[in-house]
Amino acid sequence: MNLASGPSHFTFTDPAAEPGEEVRVFTWSPPEFQPDSPILIALHGYKRNAEQYRDDWQPHAEALGALLLAPEFSQTGFPGPRAYEVGNMRTPDRRHFLPRERWSYGLIERLFDRVRAMTGSRREGYWLYGHSAGAQFVHRLALFQEKARFEVAIAANAGAYTLARPGERFPYGLDRIPDLENVQEQGLSRPLVVMVGEKDTNTTNAMLLRSEEAMRQGPHRHARGVYFFEDARREAARMQLPFAWRLVIVPDVGHSNRGMARVAASWFANNA
Repeated sequence: MNLASGPSHFTFTDPAAEPGEEVRVFTWSPPEFQPDSPILIALHGYKRNAEQYRDDWQPHAEALGALLLAPEFSQTGFPGPRAYEVGNMRTPDRRHFLPRERWSYGLIERLFDRVRAMTGSRREGYWLYGHSAGAQFVHRLALFQEKARFEVAIAANAGAYTLARPGERFPYGLDRIPDLENVQEQGLSRPLVVMVGEKDTNTTNAMLLRSEEAMRQGPHRHARGVYFFEDARREAARMQLPFAWRLVIVPDVGHSNRGMARVAASWFANNA
């Protein structure tokens, strides 16, 4: 199977999804695709609207000459935030951690390998972007998926974060996380961009997490992104670890994937 030029989609089975559920992947392939063309994976928010994310990112992928992939983490295949935003890391009762091979993050790596085989791509890594709920997924993948082959990962406008230190219960921090020091050492050294909209300051949005732990990160998404980044920078300094993260504040943009995608595309073009 080959990917058609322009917009298309395909389905595949993946062990991270619920049994019997296929994963749809919405794509856009440049007509001039070459084996060395970049591969960009964009992750949707809580609406699970992968097709819309593909469409929003299409002009940027075209300008970048990139093959665009927008996998859909459907509610039936990945029910609730536990299976999507939090990577299916714990059992449904949230009392125990599942084996790493069950975590949803592995789907991204398997999708990358599948598309390389479909297209003959020679790329050894991919660009990764997630907005809102997708940003929660992306920053946790950067922390916990040690062998993930992303070249740059951008987490844009997440609603809450897993702080890169113990002191808060998971998923707000690293309490009870297996192999804690390795998680911190590899996670803080990865090329993660924490991207926040300057105007993403709504405190009454119905989807904004308001748990005690989330509120300690700040009253809105903008504040929480800055807090997450600065907290991680302090932890890296305390542990004398390399710190490769970047904080990007996007002027005049609120909780908008389209607004953030424009700046993220520029970041990929200039820094990847």
